[in-house]
Amino acid sequence: MAPSQDQAHDQGPSYDVLSSLPQRFFSAVDRKDLDALIALFAPDATLTVQTDHVTLRGAAAIRDMFARFMDSSVSMSHEVTGVVVDAKSRRVATEQRYSGTLADGTTNDMCNCNFFDVGPDGRFTRVVIWMGGGSPLK
Repeated sequence: MAPSQDQAHDQGPSYDVLSSLPQRFFSAVDRKDLDALIALFAPDATLTVQTDHVTLRGAAAIRDMFARFMDSSVSMSHEVTGVVVDAKSRRVATEQRYSGTLADGTTNDMCNCNFFDVGPDGRFTRVVIWMGGGSPLK
């Protein structure tokens, strides 16, 4: 028997939706589209930059951090090289290469991993970022 519309909604986003979220996230960062980026987060989401041992709470704090990062970046590019999706628990893990130049001339080329927890509405409730090297997210 097929699930009812309510049951299907309770299950949350599909595998395809979950697997597309990281690319939407990184594309928004690379375009410096702060509004599109923050729209991916639940209002009470957390974002942890594990490399820096920093956890931001709430979309406003996350927005402020990304605004600073975008303002300090001359160029940046993220290439997702691997994605793992657990649709049942609404979790996505990515491996990606980040290349960028900061306004102070610092260049970065690093391999990073992100872990995304996704709410039933398809927005991030928790994001954890692990970076190979020093963090440009200040």
